[in-house]
Amino acid sequence: MLFHQSALCFNHVANGPKGNTRIPPPSTKVIPPRMHAAIELLLNRHSTPAKYLGVPAPEGEHLDLILRAAMSAPDHGALRPWRFLLVEGEARAKLGALLAESFSRQNPDAPPALIERQREKPLRSPLLILLIAHLQHHAKVPEWEQLMAVGAAAEHMQLMAQALGYGSVWLSGNICGDDWLRDRLGLLPNERLVGYLALGTPTCAPSKRARPDPWAFTQEWTG
Repeated sequence: MLFHQSALCFNHVANGPKGNTRIPPPSTKVIPPRMHAAIELLLNRHSTPAKYLGVPAPEGEHLDLILRAAMSAPDHGALRPWRFLLVEGEARAKLGALLAESFSRQNPDAPPALIERQREKPLRSPLLILLIAHLQHHAKVPEWEQLMAVGAAAEHMQLMAQALGYGSVWLSGNICGDDWLRDRLGLLPNERLVGYLALGTPTCAPSKRARPDPWAFTQEWTG
């Protein structure tokens, strides 16, 4: 099976700038059948809103696989510039109290309803994985590259979660840059909160989403 044929077999829509789809010429290399599921997973990766994530959450072997997937993320220098905090059960309410306080400090004129919305966010899904960038001084690996590695690790976890039948969404916001919140979470001076993954079992089917044509964002450089 050739690549352009297999891609058309998957639940994948590529729309060009004018709604057209570019079909690439056949490849001379055949895709092994064992890779079809991996291709489908990558082409159909999606986020699930936190309010549609129910129990059960990943645990045991499944949670271990999700965390192990992060370890295979591209990581220049093998710095492992990440750290993860698991939040579940009653700890979600404690995190919600911190988020509400942080939001209130940053927005002293915010109406109570918005503050309560921050308090409720961690309760929408059964498991949260806080994403922490553990930045290190390195002559060849600048901070921006380490942050990209953390982002890749987060997506690896999302892909593994989806492969195992779970849903997830990566959430962030201005509170990630709040030093007060960082201190309450126990982050080190060289660490930065870059958001959190909300995980659980989807309670609804994923919505169909058209993907853009990659060639609309790709050019050939000839020097």
